[in-house]
Amino acid sequence: MTFLEKVQLIERVDQLIRMKATGSAHDLADRIEVSRSTVYELLECMKAMGARIKYCRHKQSFYYVEDKILAIGFVNKRKIRGGKIFFQDFFGLSGFFGQTQNTFVPEPEDQAAD
Repeated sequence: MTFLEKVQLIERVDQLIRMKATGSAHDLADRIEVSRSTVYELLECMKAMGARIKYCRHKQSFYYVEDKILAIGFVNKRKIRGGKIFFQDFFGLSGFFGQTQNTFVPEPEDQAAD
């Protein structure tokens, strides 16, 4: 599985979790057309990225414990500043590599007009 394919699956799982429509791990595997072990790998990857995910037997769906937003993409370098963050290695969950933590700072033209 390529990096882009994994990101696309994570985005799909995120969407299904937000809709409270994952079903069991077996159901989710069928929905996104992967193995059940791949579902668990994706969930572990999402958890390593900061998502707190649990499973509700009553609702038969995975859910987020905290309301967070999945943000994967590129932002203009001028809009980033400060700090320290770690990014997870998507391919093996083998470890972190350090980078400067980045804070999104919108430029005036990016802010909504009143």
